[in-house]
Amino acid sequence: MSALFATVGLLLAQFGQGFGPGPEAEAKIQSASFAQAEAAQGETVQLDFTLEITEDWHIYHPDQNPNDGIPVSVTVVGEGFSIAGDLISLQEPEPHTLEVGDWKAEYLWLSDEPAFQVPVLVGAAVGEHEVEVVVNYQVCNDSTCLNATNVSTKVSLTVTQGTLPVAGADQAEGEAGLEHQDLERPDFPNSQVEVDLAIEGEMEVGQVVDVVVTMKVDKGWHVYHPDQDPNDGVPVHLAFAAEDFTLVEALTTNSGPKEVVERIGNAKALYLWLEGDLEFRGKVRVESNDPQGHPMLLRWQTCNEDTCLIPAQKTFLIGGMNGLGGLPENFWEFIMLAISAGLLTLLTPCVFPMIPVTISYFTKRAESGKGTPVGNALAYSGGIIFTFAGLGVGAAVLIGPTAANALGSNPWVNFAIGLLFVFMAISLLGFYEIQPPQFLNRFASKAQAEGQKKGGYLPVVLMAIAFTITAFTCTVGFVGFVFAAGLNLGVEFLIGGMLVYGAVFALPFFFLALFPSKLQSLPNAGGWMNTVKVCAGFVELAAAVKFFSNSDLQWEWEILTWPVFLGLWVLIALVWAAYMFGLFRLPHDYEKPKPGKARLGFAVVLTLLGLWMVPGVLDRGRDMKGLVAYLPPAHYGFHHLNEETGLILGPADLEWYENYDRAFEEAKKAGLPLFMDFTGVTCVNCRLMENGVFPDPEVRSRLGQFTRVELWVDKVPEYAQMEVERFQTASQPFYVLLDPRTDTVLATFPGYDPNPENFAVFLQKGLDAYASRTL
Repeated sequence: MSALFATVGLLLAQFGQGFGPGPEAEAKIQSASFAQAEAAQGETVQLDFTLEITEDWHIYHPDQNPNDGIPVSVTVVGEGFSIAGDLISLQEPEPHTLEVGDWKAEYLWLSDEPAFQVPVLVGAAVGEHEVEVVVNYQVCNDSTCLNATNVSTKVSLTVTQGTLPVAGADQAEGEAGLEHQDLERPDFPNSQVEVDLAIEGEMEVGQVVDVVVTMKVDKGWHVYHPDQDPNDGVPVHLAFAAEDFTLVEALTTNSGPKEVVERIGNAKALYLWLEGDLEFRGKVRVESNDPQGHPMLLRWQTCNEDTCLIPAQKTFLIGGMNGLGGLPENFWEFIMLAISAGLLTLLTPCVFPMIPVTISYFTKRAESGKGTPVGNALAYSGGIIFTFAGLGVGAAVLIGPTAANALGSNPWVNFAIGLLFVFMAISLLGFYEIQPPQFLNRFASKAQAEGQKKGGYLPVVLMAIAFTITAFTCTVGFVGFVFAAGLNLGVEFLIGGMLVYGAVFALPFFFLALFPSKLQSLPNAGGWMNTVKVCAGFVELAAAVKFFSNSDLQWEWEILTWPVFLGLWVLIALVWAAYMFGLFRLPHDYEKPKPGKARLGFAVVLTLLGLWMVPGVLDRGRDMKGLVAYLPPAHYGFHHLNEETGLILGPADLEWYENYDRAFEEAKKAGLPLFMDFTGVTCVNCRLMENGVFPDPEVRSRLGQFTRVELWVDKVPEYAQMEVERFQTASQPFYVLLDPRTDTVLATFPGYDPNPENFAVFLQKGLDAYASRTL
């Protein structure tokens, strides 16, 4: 009915205009210019223009419902230039309501000299350019409306070298640049449409991959075909950054659209409706490879016969830890940790004495002709790997794929791991022995005996499993490191880490089984083995402090603060050094140790390390290099939350909020952009950024121009959910610059970067974007 009344009204107006000359009224372009004289290729530049409207006449605001009046709109004509966002009116509209019976229409009038702003994407060649600005409008007074018309002018811009945004070659006219518009606005999915996006092909730079989009549209609703004129409805289309992907083929579908024609006076609009279950396909070329992944946005508009919803958007992270085909940040550091843990385990007293046992075992099997050397070696090393991998798989089954990250930061889990490390450390220092249960010892003895008597490879595998289990008193500490680190990356990496650890641990036993007679010359276990055992004990004590600190931070006990934590490490290092100097002995040392040159050298290193840490105990602002990654935040326990203001003195000695809603409102009230820091208690890279990057003068001065909020994802689940749902990532650190006036993203900075200059550029980009968005 609304369309009928609107049509009747417009027809009456046009009928009245048919008698005698029509009124002379217009909107002229009073001024137009770009906000800057030059812009780089790929940059978005602001276009400003002002209209002058005939007295007693008005035009319609850009937010006007097009069913009731034609809103003012703008296009730019010039090769390589395209509109990159919404047209914004700087003049508040004058609202008017027209009621006819039960029908009501809302009108938003603009009169006199309204000013406008619109972003323009620069993709032209380097040099001077004249761009034609075309403004479409409908002018009306209290009793009549004239036909919509255009007015144009030309503006100049100098284009400098940059990165060209490339649009698909076969995109429909009017859609050029559509895939690059406003990539950082938040997602707005709607419940009437279920959507999914998948990539078919290898995510490698230079490769063309297929993008497959599926949609399920509720009955009574429709979306618009990719060929829909975007001036009449938002078509289903992709959006992404030019440096991430190049559009090779725009989305197409085999589903035929339902064509709906709407006429208003002399104007005609063609709508291409799609309903039900839909599939779209397109092609993009991969332009870069970022471990964090690249956002690919799907946009559409959902309507029924009476109304259209706000244009919808859903972001999919392509590549990266949470996407398709990428590796998480710190993946290779984790693999190196697993390799190092496996190598160190081989030096422990529980393992080294097994070498002669292994040699004897496989020598007897070879003499009796049971199995081949290669088969025996593969079965034995495979049994060791299987045991450690089984531990990872068992954890995956018990934990589940979605709970590993939460478990890794759980304060009770960290506290339990800390207790385990203390328990193991005291044992390694020689104060008591941890013995496996008797049934395991019996199992190991039986497996060894049967392996020498029976043929086949199953007894060899059982022997390997028995050896791995009975050696747990030395392996558990090292496995704990790998296990805890894997939890924070996810169960798939936990399993992979245990496989790598097991493979490294099993490698020498593979060669022992392969060449048992060639390895009789290896050194015997002696006093040096006890020294290695004691060193492992001190390492586990230091690790226990870190795990206890994680729990302390979660529970906010404020016991293990920066100086207390560092003081304990100083104490451990100096006591360890004293032992290496031979100043005291431990229970397993039968006489006072006599240090050799290597031991003395190591003792000197430990002493220097301990003395180097001492000033850090007294000065929380001291640069502790890479060690800072493992320390609690420098301000922890010293600056408490001000309940009245909601502020706490935090990183870079600046004031921070810890409540998002309050920070958002305060930023809006203060007229400042919002700096969002997604951080975590167990996040070592977060500490590196806070202590190594934030205090840099160039970074700190720019941070001071934001309202700042720390969002602890492992303390407040809602913040973890916000990071995943709104920003499509679950990694920390992750930084977002937000415009609180419009709740839109100015810029993001994913991951750890030790270069303060890069972070300062990121902050400046956000400040510039905020300043350019005059509302």
